[in-house]
Amino acid sequence: MMESNSTIVQMNNDEKIYYEKVDEYINSLDKKFREKCVIKQQGYDDILKCLLLPKGSPPDAYSSTFVYWVKHKFILIKIAGIDIVACIKSKKPICVYEAFYNVINEAHAAVSHGGREKTYFELNSQYSWIPRFCVEIFLKQCLPFATKLRDLFFTFGPPRILHSDNGREFISNVITELKNLFPDLVFIRGRPRHPQSQGCIERANGILCEALGKWMCTNNSTSWSFALAPVIYGLNTRMSSVTKTTPYEVMFGQQPRSDSDFWKLIQQNGVEDEENLPTPVAELNDELNDDLNDDQGDSLIHFDKGIDADVVDLDKLSNDAVSCSLSNTPSTPRSSSITEKTPKKHDLVRKIATDNYLTTANKKMKLYRDSLNLIANNFNINDCVGIAIHTVDRTNTDPKYLPCLIIEKNEKNNISLYKLICQYGILQNTFEAGQFMNLKDACPNELKQIDVSTLKPITIIEASKLYSRGSTTGRTCNCQGKCATKSCP
Repeated sequence: MMESNSTIVQMNNDEKIYYEKVDEYINSLDKKFREKCVIKQQGYDDILKCLLLPKGSPPDAYSSTFVYWVKHKFILIKIAGIDIVACIKSKKPICVYEAFYNVINEAHAAVSHGGREKTYFELNSQYSWIPRFCVEIFLKQCLPFATKLRDLFFTFGPPRILHSDNGREFISNVITELKNLFPDLVFIRGRPRHPQSQGCIERANGILCEALGKWMCTNNSTSWSFALAPVIYGLNTRMSSVTKTTPYEVMFGQQPRSDSDFWKLIQQNGVEDEENLPTPVAELNDELNDDLNDDQGDSLIHFDKGIDADVVDLDKLSNDAVSCSLSNTPSTPRSSSITEKTPKKHDLVRKIATDNYLTTANKKMKLYRDSLNLIANNFNINDCVGIAIHTVDRTNTDPKYLPCLIIEKNEKNNISLYKLICQYGILQNTFEAGQFMNLKDACPNELKQIDVSTLKPITIIEASKLYSRGSTTGRTCNCQGKCATKSCP
């Protein structure tokens, strides 16, 4: 039997996960904020009935408090002859809780996945009463990106490690599916405030942003999304100063076969038929491949000295790269027990890129260590130094550095490591000299008179919050309601 008053909504897994996360967030709020933070369909119907009541009629089914709240928050507008509940301030229709997923999804697609602020602006231009946290939870699922990632893996194969700097927020069904399809895939969630693991990605993003800006300026364009494909292709086909090869060659073992100069000459000479080409394309490609092989054979780099062990074992990595890419050929009986394998053109390109990359990394590591050793000569035990406080743990008016005293100085792998104390305890981590700010002439008196034996271990984050915010615990505020101090007792 078909029921006309009921609607069956088929929700996919992503929609279910979204509403589960939203419900979890709503349940974490204070009880007095849970009911009215979002408007569900039942509440919308009650609001509509209250607004349709004639003036002076007693609201028997609803409390006077609810009616007062409705009269001061909502109004009725007519769209196509139908009464619609709208916000009294913005005059925009109310979006009910059950439609959040579809509405946010459409708005996010309308702005070409432009991020939180653009999506929220698009929503506010059409609807009202959509909380910001509902948009943030939707964007954290990141389904479009995960789908593109899935297509990419099935085209070129999965990587060994998938590294994300979004912590545990970057979770969706597609990521879980990728893990099930490729059991050997290692999914690593980056640590917050850890530039050692995310610095390379941030530098690559900076290069991409700079290239996008130059492309848009040159082509007099304001659409960065349209410039994304040609700019990335240009970055992938230009030589890297580190590997001395292009990323395209490392990936595919050859240069891109555009031959733009060749085809420009063909167009200028008016050649339109393949039979009129001066040189067959196949023969031309063979000549180019032979020249490339000769150039790569002449440009091979041979190292007499070993690469630093802290960077990577060069011989092991190079041999692994060559052995993994060689094709398996059936073995034939030979008089000698040693089977020789002839490296291919792709192996030579990757060998050159690996050698140049490790050489550059070794040089950078040596320069980094030399600079640290020079800085370390300026700091000794009982010196006052400052450790930078992350912007998350302070405001613009709070101190930028945490005063500390050096109590230990050790060496590990020719790098000086320091143990520090602050007025709140002994910092658990060790620090390098490059992280210090010299505070010898500005050391606080309470830090000079402190007794080390009475201090307990403390993390740098807790110490930073205690120093900048003046809280009593240094832990993150867990208040779900309106908090005046933003510091839990």
